[in-house]
Amino acid sequence: MKKVFTALFVTALLSAQSFALDFAFRVSPVMTFPKEENLDTGFGGFFNADIDLLNFLTLGVEGGYNTIKQESLDKNFNILMGGVSAGLYYYPLSRLYVSANGSYGFHQTSIDAPSVTGSGSGTYWRGFGEVGFRFTPSIVLSAVGGYENFNIDGSSFIKSPFVGLSAKFNFSTNKSSSSGDNFWVSFEQDSSAFPAFSSMYKQTPLGTVTLRNLSSAEARDVHVSFRAGKYTSSEKECFSRSVLSRYKSVEIPVLADFGPELLRYSEDGKINGELVISYSFLGKKMTEVQNIVLEVKHRNAFLWNDPASLACFIDSGTPEILEAAKFIAGAEITNLKTGMNSAFQYSAAIVEGLRLAGIVYSEDKVTPYKEFRNGEEIDSVQYPLQTLSLLSGDYDDIGILVCSCLESFGIGTGFIALDDDFIVLVDTGIAPEKRLNQFGEDSVLSDANTTWLCLSMAAFSKGFTQSRLAAAKKLKVAQKASEADSEFPYEIVDVHAAWEIYPPVTFSGYRGSYKNPSKDAVIKAVNEATSYYINNDLSALLKKFRANENTKLLADTYVRCGMYAEALAEYQKLGTIASMNNIGLVYSAQKNYRAALNQYNKVLAKDPQNKTALNNVKKIQILVGE
Repeated sequence: MKKVFTALFVTALLSAQSFALDFAFRVSPVMTFPKEENLDTGFGGFFNADIDLLNFLTLGVEGGYNTIKQESLDKNFNILMGGVSAGLYYYPLSRLYVSANGSYGFHQTSIDAPSVTGSGSGTYWRGFGEVGFRFTPSIVLSAVGGYENFNIDGSSFIKSPFVGLSAKFNFSTNKSSSSGDNFWVSFEQDSSAFPAFSSMYKQTPLGTVTLRNLSSAEARDVHVSFRAGKYTSSEKECFSRSVLSRYKSVEIPVLADFGPELLRYSEDGKINGELVISYSFLGKKMTEVQNIVLEVKHRNAFLWNDPASLACFIDSGTPEILEAAKFIAGAEITNLKTGMNSAFQYSAAIVEGLRLAGIVYSEDKVTPYKEFRNGEEIDSVQYPLQTLSLLSGDYDDIGILVCSCLESFGIGTGFIALDDDFIVLVDTGIAPEKRLNQFGEDSVLSDANTTWLCLSMAAFSKGFTQSRLAAAKKLKVAQKASEADSEFPYEIVDVHAAWEIYPPVTFSGYRGSYKNPSKDAVIKAVNEATSYYINNDLSALLKKFRANENTKLLADTYVRCGMYAEALAEYQKLGTIASMNNIGLVYSAQKNYRAALNQYNKVLAKDPQNKTALNNVKKIQILVGE
């Protein structure tokens, strides 16, 4: 036992040389109840001076005095004691204190009697517990109860339970706040905040705050949140903890719920933020607000360290973009070709519509795409509404606008950021293994999930067809280069997948010079684009399917070419339920609704629950007013 206490005491002394420490001084008057029959109740007390470690452990020294009377012999035992002590304590509630303690040491006992005097010495040990009330962080008043044993020459001569009161006074060498706050805050920002990534900061920290509890008592139910005035939509909780012990520090990631006002930040600068700390201190609810300063880049700032992060500029919810896209796509809705891929037709309408509205390529003179694409300096990228309003943009700016318009109309997009071009990818919804049923081998790009129609933004001003051909040519060169390296040299970014990491932000508020193009001009331009597609891609496919005698694919291709009589002849050779439905579709495309109804009724006669036939019958009945 002696060795254990000595080791603990040495540990405490070594710690005192290295750290600021807390000290506890305790005065405990007690009554003792010796177990020996000839001894009466005694009185005394002890004093403890402890070092407080780890917020639950105390190590120290003690001294005390007891006087016990032996009535039958009119004799008094006067006991002086001193030793080392150790204890464990805990605050289960803000003001409730409990502890378990032990001590070991030496005593000197003198006997005071009319006829006898003498003295003796030996060792003693004591174990006791406390339950108390904390009035302030520095003062605790407790009830004490325990047991002590005194030995002389190796034999116990007094064994005694005891009870009493204890007054504990806490002091610390830790520095407290001169401002009166209970917390000290230090903020370290990882990098400047980018407004374009404002949605990300709900999950991705802006930086780290070191929060230190300066008070001499623990803080309970601690919640830390961040706000920045008009720049945030709400306070964003960053941290919570049930107990933060006195003088302890914790590192907190700072998250923010930024609002649209951050996108008005047109120059690099700083904004004032507030860290709101709410907590309970000795049962009282309290709140502190600490100021921190954020460095913020201008709203168009962007780094190319991860091309996928450009997806945050692509937004399908900007009202002005949604309105422009619906107008352009609306012109094409009445012009859709039966059987032809709808994503192909709508993307042609968007590209031609934006081009006819006057949007042109204009190199950014300050941060040109070709120079900054592979650089480490901060680029400046336009939001889709800015490009729409200014009627011009660099390759990536126009690509962002095209993707935003397509996404607002429900067509998935992607992109490839080449060194000298920005390729917009349009999700055709065609399975990779079926892409050669509708397109030439080099005119589209496939991944594991879908087939992408590729559009070059460097050729945007030349129209949809030239944009498509230019993209195919550049990607073919890139693919040939990749064959030697065993991998495609550029990242294919799926916008929807990128949005899971880099959510889009909505930049809205003004319209600028943009005016909707003529619907007739849009329809004419799209017809020219589809005619080129029919005369080149589909004509080549017709030759292939005839040579292969693939009746089904040949009939489908005839439909896409608008060659309905030829398509009917091929479908009639098949005689399947699917081909019968396709015949009804061809009749509908020819506006021969009566023949189409008859055809679908033939299908239902063979398969009464056929969903395709049932749905198409309802559509035709609505069209003809039946």
